[in-house]
Amino acid sequence: MISPSRFPGRSILSALVLALACTQALAQAPAPASRPAPPPRGAVIPRPSLESARKALDAAVASATQAGASLSCAVVDVHGDLVAFVRMDDAAFLTVAISQGKALASALFGRPSAELSTFGQSPFFAGLNASMGNRLIPAQGAVPILRDKRVIGAIGCSGGAPQQDEAAAQAGLAVF
Repeated sequence: MISPSRFPGRSILSALVLALACTQALAQAPAPASRPAPPPRGAVIPRPSLESARKALDAAVASATQAGASLSCAVVDVHGDLVAFVRMDDAAFLTVAISQGKALASALFGRPSAELSTFGQSPFFAGLNASMGNRLIPAQGAVPILRDKRVIGAIGCSGGAPQQDEAAAQAGLAVF
């Protein structure tokens, strides 16, 4: 219970009115100019469509076939959730998780996964990765998908040489 002695010269009612006025003022204050306002509650976050993801995977497979590689490729949304996936014949079983981990890292950081290899050795990255179940793979082979200069997802590939993985991801990105 609130004691009147905590508010000298004021009643409990005036203290509550003051608290309510402060709360309303904070709620009506505009968002800082340096940070974009969060999307409205219930707003749809842009992500790659299933149709575009399938076309991107077809382009990635065509690139891998031309290079003589058997890859797994994943398209994820900006949160790293899987939109579409393909595993070519003869692709190793580990390529499934690795392609998704590369795409997840690329989507979360908005950078090609090759640029994250040095960063991947930092204590911050190690802690973040541990909190995410060690699913982030900071290795060459994934690129972010942008729409209107905003990251909406990523495509990642695994199973060939790092350059083959990235070339296939780039071929898939060209569809978007």
